[in-house]
Amino acid sequence: LFGDEIIFFFQNIPYRSKLTERIEPGQTLIIRGRTSEDAKRFNINLHKDSPDFSGNDVPLHVSVRFDEGKLVFNSYTKGAWGKEERQKNPVKKGDSFDIRIRAHDNKFTVAINRREVKSFEHRIPLQHVTHLSIDGDVVLNHVQWGGKYYPVPYESGIAENGFIPGKTLVIYGTPEKKGKKFNVNLLKKNGDIALHFNPRFDEKAKGFICGKIKPGCVIRNSFINGEWGNEEREGKNPFEKGVGFDLEIKNEEFAYQVSHALLVRPRQLTSKSVK
Repeated sequence: LFGDEIIFFFQNIPYRSKLTERIEPGQTLIIRGRTSEDAKRFNINLHKDSPDFSGNDVPLHVSVRFDEGKLVFNSYTKGAWGKEERQKNPVKKGDSFDIRIRAHDNKFTVAINRREVKSFEHRIPLQHVTHLSIDGDVVLNHVQWGGKYYPVPYESGIAENGFIPGKTLVIYGTPEKKGKKFNVNLLKKNGDIALHFNPRFDEKAKGFICGKIKPGCVIRNSFINGEWGNEEREGKNPFEKGVGFDLEIKNEEFAYQVSHALLVRPRQLTSKSVK
């Protein structure tokens, strides 16, 4: 398991996997699944040399415990468990969950349902991690390891004939807690912007919105032949400062489908020319 390899569908428990390459700082382990109504606990372990507890080190042990209402973080080295670090468990029985463990030079950060819940300093060097195991009262439907540190601003080409209809762009990120906005732009080689997607936290949306209203809006626009089009800013801003997001942009034949919620029309720029 490594890089862009994604495992979908249901995975057998206990789950065991060997990493084909060493973990690098900036990479993230993503685990999605569901717990049963009578679940007691499940565990996620990063191992050294083998995916079991045969005496080898365990650089990170994450135990989601419903019977105690706690998250437990620990490590196992030289034949003994270290000191437990405990806190309240935000995962609910019977619910789906999204757990992400990100590796850094000196620590792991753990996010549950896109909110960071723990910073666990390395007790064992990161490069010792070679295997992953998951066991307990859980059903898995997605396991992925990959990513890196991306600089901001970030620019990249789109390989294999560009962003043609049928392709989907997926962006994982977290808005800064003191940030005011961020931009995602799909550009043509001549500088035209097929899609300008701009969440703003300090401006208001337009149109009627039911329920609780928070400041913020999402601007959708395009820049063609040196001119901006008419802004679209209807609807609320679904992003939160300090909370992770998965942004999906799908290129359909006549529109961009953004996070399966916002429909944005390409405005006279054929999507086949976006590269």
